Amino acid sequence: MTATAFQLDFDIDAPERRPPARHPAPLTLVSSDSPAAAGRGVTLDDVLVERWEHLRAGRAAGCLVCGAQMTAPGACGSCGSSLA
Repeated sequence: MTATAFQLDFDIDAPERRPPARHPAPLTLVSSDSPAAAGRGVTLDDVLVERWEHLRAGRAAGCLVCGAQMTAPGACGSCGSSLA
């Protein structure tokens, strides 16, 4: 049988250390119904639904592939991708 020694060093004689200074974080105001306010980031579903709703309402939306403006029926004139 082997004996095992365990030693805890609490460093009682060490000089007192001050805790690090805390600086307040900058605040960002967001809408209460936004994903950021709910404690999560924007999901792919959020982006797709937003773009789809813009196109269905007859408004322009940014292309998910290249960022150019898409118009209904959801085809990008720049890269040719479509949202259907």
